[in-house]
Amino acid sequence: MASPIKPRSARQQAHGIVRAPIQPTEQPPIAQSVVPIAQPAPIQPTQDHARRILEGLPDHVMSMDSKADAWDAFYQSHHSQELAAKLANIDMPVQVKQDLYEAKKNFSDPVPTPMDRAVEAIHRVSNLDPNVLEIAESHPHILGVLMNHLRAEE
Repeated sequence: MASPIKPRSARQQAHGIVRAPIQPTEQPPIAQSVVPIAQPAPIQPTQDHARRILEGLPDHVMSMDSKADAWDAFYQSHHSQELAAKLANIDMPVQVKQDLYEAKKNFSDPVPTPMDRAVEAIHRVSNLDPNVLEIAESHPHILGVLMNHLRAEE
């Protein structure tokens, strides 16, 4: 009886290379009840972020008065730095302060425009030591390489 494995060519036969028979693979049965993984709801910029952070806290962690003070501080602050100063006086867990600060920073702080960044860069250059500034201006190629490296990191 002949072997079911046959070499492809005389050359493969000479080198001992043989073709393995293809065996049909068994597919596992598809699960009938596939439960999708619950995805967290996306946070929208128009949501009440202070309420979202504060409402789930139990009363033994943070009192209702402290929650009200934190909510007022969140919406009376114009930016995240002002909020951080106000939250320093409120008795609450550090993680809650951090969450409120991050929410204020991400959704309420103004986003700097390219012109704001350019003005900031000019102010930083004007604050450099005059000797360092003179060396940097005398080697514009090196300064350009450094600036390109800084832009790439951003």
